[in-house]
Amino acid sequence: MGRGARVFGAVCCALLALLSLLWIGRDVGVAASLPDLWWSWAGSPDAAPENHWGTSLYDPVLLGVYAVAGVTALHSTAAAGALATAGAATILLRAPALWTLTADWMQGVDQDLRNRALLSAGVAVTLGAVLLISVAAGRRPSEATGADYLLPDEQPPRRPARGAAATGMLFLAAAAVAFAAWELREAARTGWEAYGHRLTGEYTSWALLQPPLAYGKWATAAMCFVAAVAAARRAPLSRPLGMTAGAFVLGWGAADTSRYLKDEVFENFGALGTEHQLQAGTGIGLLLAGFVILFALAGRGERDPVAEPLSRWQEPSSQPPW
Repeated sequence: MGRGARVFGAVCCALLALLSLLWIGRDVGVAASLPDLWWSWAGSPDAAPENHWGTSLYDPVLLGVYAVAGVTALHSTAAAGALATAGAATILLRAPALWTLTADWMQGVDQDLRNRALLSAGVAVTLGAVLLISVAAGRRPSEATGADYLLPDEQPPRRPARGAAATGMLFLAAAAVAFAAWELREAARTGWEAYGHRLTGEYTSWALLQPPLAYGKWATAAMCFVAAVAAARRAPLSRPLGMTAGAFVLGWGAADTSRYLKDEVFENFGALGTEHQLQAGTGIGLLLAGFVILFALAGRGERDPVAEPLSRWQEPSSQPPW
């Protein structure tokens, strides 16, 4: 990407981060205590504030994604992948608010607060689309010639090393299967009609900007699956996409594990049924998988000799014969 496109992308990430930070700050202000906010993010909103929560678990994770993408845009060869991933994740997770906040079941929420959340979601989706467009428009042509002189941060993006790609692929695929399997189990347990409410958010969401529960899990599973396929091919995009998916896996693992610790599930693990034991084990597994994915794909990576252009002119090693 050109320097101008990089700076523009970093500014968009800063605006998205500021938007998330403002809503998190708002929730901190209305929460009786910080633990209450965390338990809301973790899916156990015991103490709801008077005016509804605004954020969910996705907000602090997205905040981290924006921060990393903004820095990457300015200093790394993976700028295009990081910005595109941030934009796609924003659209995927903010777009549902455009329909949930205008639905009939949200009419009981304060109109001014709902309008602010709707405006924030619309701005976020717009900025996400702008990020994708800027990446597409700002990419340098791939057919570089010997006359090109590329600065270090303008080199082609690095692909993951073979071992890192295999590790990332394995744990991303496992996380995708875990999310999908438990959602299918939930649909079978509650019935498809009730499960439809989890997909649309009808009477199942407790935060204004929160994607519907099932939608968010399927979106995370989809990110993990696409990242796993990219890692299997050792594509340069697999690094930013896999790390973003890994951050959401880590977030869900931390949320589930903390909730089980709060409910003293592990102290009575032997007395639990098989399904509940599997649920608790999945929470810990997602937590560990998130760490492994981030660690594996955060490495420097390898240059792809096929995609590497001639980056600088060098003096000939010997004088020409004439």
